[in-house]
Amino acid sequence: MYSVFDIKNRDTGLLKDSCCFKIFCDKNADFVKIEIKTDESQKDWVFLLELADTIYYQIELSLIVTGDPRYPFYDVFSDKFGHQNYFATMIRNIPEEEKALKDGLFPHQARKGLKIFDELLERLENFAESMDKHLIETDPLAYNNAIFYEKKGFAYIHGKNLMETIDKEFKPGGSLYRSLNNSNIFRKKEYWNSLRGRSWAIHDGLLYEKFGQHFDNVKMYKPIGKYLDVNTFFQLNT
Repeated sequence: MYSVFDIKNRDTGLLKDSCCFKIFCDKNADFVKIEIKTDESQKDWVFLLELADTIYYQIELSLIVTGDPRYPFYDVFSDKFGHQNYFATMIRNIPEEEKALKDGLFPHQARKGLKIFDELLERLENFAESMDKHLIETDPLAYNNAIFYEKKGFAYIHGKNLMETIDKEFKPGGSLYRSLNNSNIFRKKEYWNSLRGRSWAIHDGLLYEKFGQHFDNVKMYKPIGKYLDVNTFFQLNT
């Protein structure tokens, strides 16, 4: 964060004086949210983190968003009328999504990230351990998020069968593979073995069209201090 906001001296350059820094936490609430923006007018976030208690008193990583303000912004979090669309889960902004895809981004991504998840996960695990917690849970928003969490040592509480089905059906001969018909930028045939391409095709409705199922009801977990070796995307190509 200090490099993002060009703070040279970490002893005297206070982050909160260089950006819009907010913490939402009520003593009676079961969640906390940390939000960092360049200023109040920024439509996305430099850093957004939401943590919550689970019903079993573990920690839920509810939401993590990072965006490097030094890179272009694509307004995928708003519809064409400027209304928020809940992280591109409601009415889509197709023109902005097309630009994001062309710039190498994934679904639900407004700009390039900060690449700080490994450090964040380490700190989160240390925090969880200090609170005598044993698990971190998360609900991946998109297909690519689930694969990302696999690579960080997470496994599935539920949703693994769906992930294995997706991998199978995107391979040559599968129903999702056959549906990649180059009908639009989100459905190129070459996407069959691409994490980014598969994710955009699913976001464009391919999974629902073939199986009547949206990408949801997937829950993952990671035991504190352990790496669970799970892989549902063989021959991964980002």
